[in-house]
Amino acid sequence: MGTMVTRYRIEDEVGRVLTNEYFFSYETDDALQFRCEDEASEEARSFPGTTVERFQRYSTFPDFFASEALSIERSAA
Repeated sequence: MGTMVTRYRIEDEVGRVLTNEYFFSYETDDALQFRCEDEASEEARSFPGTTVERFQRYSTFPDFFASEALSIERSAA
């Protein structure tokens, strides 16, 4: 069972996305994805003229935060 998750990516003025290799491409499947808008905004400051765009995608795994995972591990112990 899957779910929709919110992600953020950095786009330049012509609609290309920042990739994992830190270059811009029209291939949105190669986009560097951020879980947090603040983290994406901080990275976007390194690339003048870019914007942070929000999008949703399907994921087979729900998002877990590290603090939640640690709480579950502690309560299981």
